[in-house]
Amino acid sequence: MAYNLNGSTQYLSAGATVTALPFTLACWVLPTIHPLGLVGIALGNNSPSANRVMLGLQDISATQYKTYVQTQANSSTSTATVTGINQWSHIAGVFGTSTAEPFLNGTGGTTHSTSVFPVVSETLVGVRRNNNLAFYFQGRIAEVGIWNAALTAAEIDSLAKGMTCDKVRPQSLVFYAPLVRELIDQKGGLTITNNNGATVANHPRIYP
Repeated sequence: MAYNLNGSTQYLSAGATVTALPFTLACWVLPTIHPLGLVGIALGNNSPSANRVMLGLQDISATQYKTYVQTQANSSTSTATVTGINQWSHIAGVFGTSTAEPFLNGTGGTTHSTSVFPVVSETLVGVRRNNNLAFYFQGRIAEVGIWNAALTAAEIDSLAKGMTCDKVRPQSLVFYAPLVRELIDQKGGLTITNNNGATVANHPRIYP
């Protein structure tokens, strides 16, 4: 079972997961509204306002969206697009030592500079913090994984085809929350908090 977020108050949170480049963020998402800008995973802290990195969805037309990644004030989007909502997509962001690249269903995109890395004190799922919380995700999120390494395009593709996070470069995996009912970080042992009562929902098809 995935977790369903209401787009206004609900999100999941944990402590710091990665504190330096490189790293990779990945999860499955099912938006139930067209994404003007929905956050899947964000790392950062409460201040200053731009002190964060994000992975999420961004609209490119009235019916299509892409994956985006953001580091400080820089951002880039995937080449691939998805048309329509209420369907599962796999999104990932590979944040290397000099550039970041977004992936949508295994296909990469443009890159941007990652020359500045924020101080990370929290890991957020379904929202980002810009002093205040904003860009809440509306829909379902599942299979959240964070690695302290830059995964290859082939590794991202295997995740997009349904491989679970713990089967892809497990020695570098630092956070893994399948979000199958229980709020458990199976890798790093961090406490995950369900803020404002997100509920369980149907899970994407994966292959453990």
